[in-house]
Formats: sequence, structure tokens, C-alpha cells
Amino acid sequence: MGAALRHFTATTEQGQVFTVNVERDFRYDPYRGFLVCAHCGWRPSLLTTERIIDMAGEHLASAHGADRGPEQRENESFRKGRLIVLPIVAVVLIGLLFLLKV
Repeated sequence: MGAALRHFTATTEQGQVFTVNVERDFRYDPYRGFLVCAHCGWRPSLLTTERIIDMAGEHLASAHGADRGPEQRENESFRKGRLIVLPIVAVVLIGLLFLLKV
């Protein structure tokens, strides 16, 4: 669907790793994340009040039996992009404010 922003992983007792991704489709709705299971294609309804972390953990435990060592990690490329883009935007805004006052 879109770019994976965050990954929720858990393992089974046999050591098999399962992942649920938080994806975002920047073309249509850039501010809404979607949960997608990388193994079974599970996609919950967006009309829920459950937290994304709870939904991902519950799916991994109930559908795949992966309830050991749950962890979440951010996609490395989005983390690096945010570290680069945010300071650049801040410098540009400060420059614009300085030019508009003069």
C-alpha cells in the first residue's frame, strides 16, 4: 500500500518472527497510518478506537501465536530523513522571518 514507517515484531516459541507494519500512503492521506500484517495481509478497519500498538500486539499473539519478545522499531530511512529535513526547514523559516522583518 504505502511506505512502512514502523515495524512491530514478535516471535513464536519456535523462534519464527512475525511483523506488522504501520504504513502510510502519502499520495492520498499523508497523515493516517494503516496497519498491515506482512505475513497474512491483515488490515484492520480504520473505524476503531484501539491504539495501534495494542492492535498490532493482539494480532501477532492471536493470529500467529507470536507473543514472545514484542518490539517496535522505526523505519531507518524515515528517521534519517527527519533528522536531515527538520533542521533545514528550521533554517529556511528563520531566514524568511529575518528577511520579512528587514
